[in-house]
Amino acid sequence: MGEHLVYTERVVGSNPAPPTIHGFNMKTLKLDSSYRPVEIVSAEDAFCMVYMDRANIVEAYDDIMFSSTYESYPVPCVISLNRFVKINKSPLKCNKRSILWRDRNTCQYCRKIFSTKDLTLDHVTPKSKGGPRSWQNIVTSCRKCNQKKGNKMPHEAGMIPFISPVAPPIHLFAILSPKDMHPKWKTYLDKYGYV
Repeated sequence: MGEHLVYTERVVGSNPAPPTIHGFNMKTLKLDSSYRPVEIVSAEDAFCMVYMDRANIVEAYDDIMFSSTYESYPVPCVISLNRFVKINKSPLKCNKRSILWRDRNTCQYCRKIFSTKDLTLDHVTPKSKGGPRSWQNIVTSCRKCNQKKGNKMPHEAGMIPFISPVAPPIHLFAILSPKDMHPKWKTYLDKYGYV
């Protein structure tokens, strides 16, 4: 199969479609042999795994095909590998995006919800007083509360976080937003509590 594949839609008279569906980048949910979600890969990589008999198509995108000169193939939306995958339990990175997700864009001092751009991260125990950059010491804070607390310990400022900061549950799909998930993935992600 040394031919180049392109995306096409199964609509008479249409031009080849770009690799997106309604702004959704052509991605594929990869499951292991027990149908447990493993990761999200490009549709092209998923197709190669299927073509090389390393995986099977479980769900395909509707009305979109990979086409070569002589044949058309369904674009995989969900694939299952032919083997079980041991999941590495490495934690999510302790960064602003993950902290905001964990705290649900809520200031942990005034309990108000803000847009991402209006939030900062606060070291519960300030860095200057030995506070580490860790899940257990960083919370989401609005600018006003962060300035009010300043370089003080929580008891000195009278500002205790609403929810004690802890590391979030570890799983790969925790910070996927609904717009990043294809509807056909829901069945497979629901079983494991990822949606």
